[in-house]
Amino acid sequence: MRCKKILAIVIISISMIIFALCMYSVLKDMGELKENNESTDNLIEESIEINEKTREKYIDWDYLKSVNEDIVAWIEIEGTNINYPILKDKDIYYLKHSFDKKYNSNGSIFTTNTNPFEDAETIVYGHNMRNGSMFSNLSNYWNKNFFDSHIKFKIYTSSCNYEATVFSIYSIGIETESNNIKKLDFNERIDYYKKASKYYIENDEKINKIVKLSTCSYINAKTSPTDQRYYIIANLIKI
Repeated sequence: MRCKKILAIVIISISMIIFALCMYSVLKDMGELKENNESTDNLIEESIEINEKTREKYIDWDYLKSVNEDIVAWIEIEGTNINYPILKDKDIYYLKHSFDKKYNSNGSIFTTNTNPFEDAETIVYGHNMRNGSMFSNLSNYWNKNFFDSHIKFKIYTSSCNYEATVFSIYSIGIETESNNIKKLDFNERIDYYKKASKYYIENDEKINKIVKLSTCSYINAKTSPTDQRYYIIANLIKI
């Protein structure tokens, strides 16, 4: 009987510890999300103005650079929460840090391109957070109605602004994707992206510059963390 009581106490104690750790993790995630959202909202308020008549957006790049010189662009997909600065990253630092260089599990939206948005292809990364932040909304592109209503989005840089028109969406393993494209030149990649797309997207425009948005996918995931990625690929036209 005594052994059963001791065992029960041990089980209860372990359960309480696990519960406490889970609650700590949840509260920590909620705190980091709140801090990230508040910081981003403040940054938008301080650096972005919108002309009420034309709805044209003006971005104060001097202010953004004073906050963090790694901020190289801004991405906005209307009708979603994707309205973030894009950071230039060398060592995947912004995978776990916000734009103000504070540790945050939500991370930032970032690129590892040497010359982002000057290169023919710029890859932009962001977490697929369960709390709905960062690039989590990209998974909604698999819904045709969402896709049709969000086929265009904006990329802003200090030198020029772009309208991005999506022409390919798909989910695939990181290693498979790397092997598929590593020997392809730019035009061959464009053909590959079009053929890989979940939806056929009619686009006869000459494509000279693209952005490739990347976030975690759980479609056909075989590893933990997942080895799959969503890719949203868009043609960039100066505006």
